[in-house]
Amino acid sequence: MSGLEYKETSLIGHDELQELLDRAIADYGVPGAQVGVVAPAGGIVAANDPAGCRLAADTVWSGIVNKTTGYPVQRDTLFQIGSISKIWTTVLAMQLVDEGQLSLDTRVKDVLPDFRIINSPEITYGCTIRHLMCHTNGIEGDAFPSTLGRGDDCVAKYVDYIGKFPARTPLGGPLSYSNGAFVVLGRVVEVLHGMTWDAALRKYIAEPCGFDHVWTLPEDVLRYSSALGHYRAVANDQQVFPAPVEPTDTWQLPRSSGPCGQVSASIGDLLGFATLFLNGGVAPNGKRVLSARSAELMAREQVSLREQGIENVGWALGWQLPNWGDEPAFGHGGATEGQRANIVVFPNRRIVVATLTNADAGTQMASHIARELANRAGIAAPPSVTLSDRRLTADEIATIVGVYERHEEHQEYREGGPTGVLGIFAPDPDDGPYGVELTLPLHATEQGYYAVQRPDQRTPTEIAFVRASDGRRYVASGHRVTPKVA
Repeated sequence: MSGLEYKETSLIGHDELQELLDRAIADYGVPGAQVGVVAPAGGIVAANDPAGCRLAADTVWSGIVNKTTGYPVQRDTLFQIGSISKIWTTVLAMQLVDEGQLSLDTRVKDVLPDFRIINSPEITYGCTIRHLMCHTNGIEGDAFPSTLGRGDDCVAKYVDYIGKFPARTPLGGPLSYSNGAFVVLGRVVEVLHGMTWDAALRKYIAEPCGFDHVWTLPEDVLRYSSALGHYRAVANDQQVFPAPVEPTDTWQLPRSSGPCGQVSASIGDLLGFATLFLNGGVAPNGKRVLSARSAELMAREQVSLREQGIENVGWALGWQLPNWGDEPAFGHGGATEGQRANIVVFPNRRIVVATLTNADAGTQMASHIARELANRAGIAAPPSVTLSDRRLTADEIATIVGVYERHEEHQEYREGGPTGVLGIFAPDPDDGPYGVELTLPLHATEQGYYAVQRPDQRTPTEIAFVRASDGRRYVASGHRVTPKVA
């Protein structure tokens, strides 16, 4: 990572960072992980650190890449960063904005004439690049077909495939997280560059930045030390911490999902990518890959998420805006087949914290590490969801009770239980092979929303009930909205 001083940061000593990771993988039952920190190279970490201060990067690693082989995680082991890949795809699109080939308000149809959503002329003819980046496009978000092949045309085939799903929401919102939309954005990149998304990512980001450990295709990733995912090996209705894990049967999602989640990277190169947004679009090696305006704009709020809970305050262009109280932050998580990743950037402190893991418990572990390191910088912990002991009112029950359904998602809320409403949740693909149906009391929260306490999670899962511009009701969880159908 030339351009970054590779040494202890002012935030935490190297040995302390290693101890933090070693304890975390034991506490959370994660086989292997890497953690990286970028912070000012010296002095006190303060909210008014000058933009020109020198940055240091420190990385640590621990555990094994694969429970079957037992091989150790190394400094340059590649982990799947999952949906953090969306930020890379957004950068590719913003480079085209910088060049004048696109604008945020360019209609998708103007670049992809065959683009359509089967039941929505509004989305077909009105969806813009901004809608894609902000998850306000209404495009089905969680379809990962294995039938489109591994050819260079698979992303183009995906755009046709996703168009056969009905719109999830009206164009413009409510925000609903959409993997499908980012594959469409990746196809826009392919058409305007005249090459595959995989080739564009290497040519326009990885190679100019000097990232030798950033790849998208298995034939490239497997030339290096690379992690295999692991899933919890007990049913998700069991409260076991840390839970035993088993290796996944599938290493990677289909190639067609590349633009939404197929980047594999080492922790060092992921940190280097994040510094683009601390240095106005300039890479650690000094090369500019994005205009300062685009780098700043990507982290600027475009959509408020305050009606969906307290986890995030809004969404920018690609980046989430997590709720760290008064401290500005942007970041993103990633989830693939048994691998979990997270990155959070505190721009006013010039701090980046990133965690790469090879188990589904890695999401909770990454949150713990981010809180620990933020605390060292004097950043207060983000607000926590607090369950209320009150019973839901008759009006609340009448509004909530019903069936909510979309592709691969089914939730039902019935009157009953200690709080007045029980939620019935079908197994989720992210739960792995041991996922089972869960029936859980729906609690009101002290923050004014709702939540359930899953047995396999250490903290509550926030839920909100929202209404779209067309009057339709939805349940929102994990920033995915599911329509009420009965």
